[in-house]
Amino acid sequence: MTRRGRLPVPNTATSRALFAVAAANGWEVHHFDGMTAVLNAKMDKEMYIKLPEGVESGELADRRRLDLPLYGTKQAGRLWGIKLTEELEQMGATRSTVDPCVYEWHHPVHGRVFILVYVDDLIVAGERFAGAEVIKSGVAAKFEVRDMEEVKDCIDMKVMRDKKTKKLSLSNPGHIVALLQAFGMDTCTPSKTAMASGIKLSKTGEIVLPDGNRYAELVGSLLYLSTTTRPDIAFAVGVLSRFMSCPEQDHMRAAKGVLRYLRGSSRLGAMCGGNEARQGYVDTDWAGDIDGRR
Repeated sequence: MTRRGRLPVPNTATSRALFAVAAANGWEVHHFDGMTAVLNAKMDKEMYIKLPEGVESGELADRRRLDLPLYGTKQAGRLWGIKLTEELEQMGATRSTVDPCVYEWHHPVHGRVFILVYVDDLIVAGERFAGAEVIKSGVAAKFEVRDMEEVKDCIDMKVMRDKKTKKLSLSNPGHIVALLQAFGMDTCTPSKTAMASGIKLSKTGEIVLPDGNRYAELVGSLLYLSTTTRPDIAFAVGVLSRFMSCPEQDHMRAAKGVLRYLRGSSRLGAMCGGNEARQGYVDTDWAGDIDGRR
């Protein structure tokens, strides 16, 4: 988070874990957005900018020294992260040693409150409503923020919650729709499975795609979905990722098969919380990789 040029971005597993804990315990989860976040910090280096054409300053000099970091400067993200950390620590919050984008705040009356920072978005999860409000008020006193109240959309994910059953679902229908449109699959026939049973993909060296970057772009987008809100496509994406170096037409056809599955299940997502016992199933596949026997 504090490395040069880095904006605060939490680990995907951290975000899901926070939502799961909050849902299972019935905690309050609120969202607020920092306005023009990086402009809240001060520049730590001497830097000058040239005024763009059309700006009339009334002075002869066409260069100005920066007092605040602009969006796009190398240190903007790092300075915003440092500034936010300083303010949260002054409020009594403790930064996590596991994920630097998570802070924990304790109060004898309001209980525990966790703060998740994603660039300029802050997710506040607390045992009590009053605790979440204290954190929001404290941050609002330091920065200009927009209160989004109870979280509904965050980090490109749609959040739906049922407090009675203590369940919370994370889905990403908007990303799926955009992905389908980008690859011309928005009107395709839906499929019931992400990958057909018994399919065997291998590196034959025949009918190689002329533009492998397109395949890499698709698999990368599917990998993002599989690690955030769609673990049901994880196996298929794992198989497709074996052929990133030299993709063939069969590999692209299989990748588009995943898109067909997503078109018919775009509103599905990962469910967090609940009191039901979890069950998992594993099927050992000996030598499932035809090329490497791994």
